[in-house]
Amino acid sequence: MAYAELANILGIEEPKDEAALVELTRKGLSADVAQAIADKLDISVTELSQFVHVSPRTLKRHKGEILDTNLSDRLMTVGRVYARSVQVFKTEDRAIRWLKSKILALGNARPLDLLDTSTGANMVISVLGRIEHGVYS
Repeated sequence: MAYAELANILGIEEPKDEAALVELTRKGLSADVAQAIADKLDISVTELSQFVHVSPRTLKRHKGEILDTNLSDRLMTVGRVYARSVQVFKTEDRAIRWLKSKILALGNARPLDLLDTSTGANMVISVLGRIEHGVYS
């Protein structure tokens, strides 16, 4: 896992392992993370809100507050997929371009559009792994 890139997108101290990520998610992320993720992905908070199943107003209303575990987990998932994409594609620009492109291996869907479910996020992570290992995707 690209902990440094994940820390960068979430605006947190770099976690040392997966257990630290679990604890961070349970404690709750700052609502400011939503804007940071949207900025990194070059999308609006409104578009991001679709991936995490809350209204844009909810994300904006909680600005500066700590989010609940469920919403923190969904934002963490988006952040992890972004971080993994940067790790595979080596640059943020290439990763973002891939996340916004229709990918045949994902049923001609954009990877970003699959991040609204854990199954979809797992599909994206799987395709990234195949790309990293040189398997046609």
